[in-house]
Amino acid sequence: MRISAEKTQVRGREGLYAPGIDHYTSPQRRDAVKRLWEEPITFAILRSALEEVPRTGSLSVMDIGCGAGEGLHLLRALRATRSLPDLPRLSYRGLDLDEGLLRLAARTHHDEDDAEFWHGDIRTDIPEEPFDIYLSCGVPYSHLTADELLSTLTRLFAQVRQNRGQSVVVIDVLGRYSLEWVPNWSRTRWPYRMSFFHSEQRTDDVPMTFWDAHALSNCVRTASAAAGCPVRRQRLFDRSVMVGRHTATGQFNPGMPPYRLLVNRLEDGVAVATDELRMRQVPEEAPDSIRMFYASFRRQWNDVLDYIGQRSSRLPAAVAAPMLARGLRAVEHKLASGLGTGHSLTAVITLDGRG
Repeated sequence: MRISAEKTQVRGREGLYAPGIDHYTSPQRRDAVKRLWEEPITFAILRSALEEVPRTGSLSVMDIGCGAGEGLHLLRALRATRSLPDLPRLSYRGLDLDEGLLRLAARTHHDEDDAEFWHGDIRTDIPEEPFDIYLSCGVPYSHLTADELLSTLTRLFAQVRQNRGQSVVVIDVLGRYSLEWVPNWSRTRWPYRMSFFHSEQRTDDVPMTFWDAHALSNCVRTASAAAGCPVRRQRLFDRSVMVGRHTATGQFNPGMPPYRLLVNRLEDGVAVATDELRMRQVPEEAPDSIRMFYASFRRQWNDVLDYIGQRSSRLPAAVAAPMLARGLRAVEHKLASGLGTGHSLTAVITLDGRG
């Protein structure tokens, strides 16, 4: 284990995640929604990436924008929960600009013999050595402008091509058409604030880029062509369609019901009136594919409220509430289609650098 600052300089974001140190160490962070709604999608993303890697005795992972080492924690959890018990021995490298989060990562993962955390900029400091998986979680790529993401991916894809191997790139960004920020749907980059952090420290606005499936796929395609590195497979995942963190804060869509808080109550066995959970109409000015998605989602979400709500009315809340939560969770997990309608949108890209 070591933290290295070789070849890098701070480029303006150090300290941005100072409140995040409190957040990542807070027991409140892993609420019922995170454990039961979000982490299953995250694990599905990781399994999708791992399925594309040839099985050998080791697995090399470059975690881009690693923060506090959440990616390493999740990979270890796959083995610990037996979701992927035959996970190979890990060789893990994390890269991030925030020195505070890197120090937290080093403390958290001090028992990892083959884990290193590097201080660097994802735009310029991704190592040239080959990795099986270039991981990202926590939407680090949304810090980049669209042009910066294209340049970064082109450089990364070119490295895969130069190494003449096969690699999987996981691109995690904020979803453009999340219900959490309907008033901002017309814009692709705007000042975002992580006000959901469990911290007494103030979080600041920072410009972030928001992506839908069409725009992100075009960016990947353009980078692939410029680098001469073919994309063999692409899969897209939405995470947190109805229960993103900002449904609780109301920061960007004040009129939206606090679905995350309400669903957490359900999961904890507390009764919630079905009318509070009902999904509303989506604005007509949304693109056709987004309106069609939300129309189907709304119908099935509200049908679950009606069906289970009526049939469980005589049951105690400790039984009925989790039943309703499971039904709503099934709608979210089965209907999310990687359009950019969740809090985050993740692309799992399999690259063939062998020509």
